[in-house]
Amino acid sequence: MESELVLHNGGCHCKKLLGDSEEFITTYTFGTHTAKHTFCKVCGITSFYTQRSNPDGIAVTLACLDPGTLSHVEIRNFDGKNWEDFYDQSGIALQSKTHSTK
Repeated sequence: MESELVLHNGGCHCKKLLGDSEEFITTYTFGTHTAKHTFCKVCGITSFYTQRSNPDGIAVTLACLDPGTLSHVEIRNFDGKNWEDFYDQSGIALQSKTHSTK
């Protein structure tokens, strides 16, 4: 059974990143350039980014979502120093069409 697609709305602090707002986005990459760290050019908030561990997905900053469409958030604590081990164990890379390699 497939899940129903839920549309989430939201934006950055200054609300410049709403809808089609590429003119207000700046991107920072380093290393393999797989991860794309996006920022609002006006307020500097990271509303979303592309992860190295799952390059086909988009990570969204939950605080940037408008209230009302998010019914549940699962929080998992992990050691930030060894975050790559946590991601390896989570299997998130399997969600990408091209699996990331270190």
